Amino acid sequence: MSRLLLPLDHGPRAVDEPASQVLLHGLRRLPRRAQQVFLLNRLDQLEFALIATRLTLPLPRVEQLMIEALLSTSAESTALNAQAARWYVRLQSPAASACERIDFRRWLDASPDHLQAFHATELHWRSLLAPARELGEQGWYRTGRAAFSMGGCSLALGLGAAALLAFGLWS
Repeated sequence: MSRLLLPLDHGPRAVDEPASQVLLHGLRRLPRRAQQVFLLNRLDQLEFALIATRLTLPLPRVEQLMIEALLSTSAESTALNAQAARWYVRLQSPAASACERIDFRRWLDASPDHLQAFHATELHWRSLLAPARELGEQGWYRTGRAAFSMGGCSLALGLGAAALLAFGLWS
């Protein structure tokens, strides 16, 4: 999100190492594509539209993978937290309309619990920076989709040749 709802400075904090390791473990359990989308957004600060273009994914899929990353590392898995995570990710999307922003504001104002859940989601998002740096330290996530692997091509060519021989179409 380019514009944060909370002030950036919360004062000096010691990094809680065990909590950071729990978050890192949650990120490592994600599918590789979800990790890649998350790291491109979190570390390289790429917007969803650019990630979608770069990885040839539909924009809603990028949003879905970001929600998955947030929820997989969340300590509490309640319906309210899931809803707050969906709002948090949706508001970062360039596809979020003015009507959706108004709906979000109504949702936020509907209950103090909604505001608290959204606030917790923002704080959780910030807590993912250190584990994200550790997960992406090799820079593996910056490579796009692999076109073809040599192993996959060799296997496909071998199977194709075997099929041609089996059907007698080889001349």
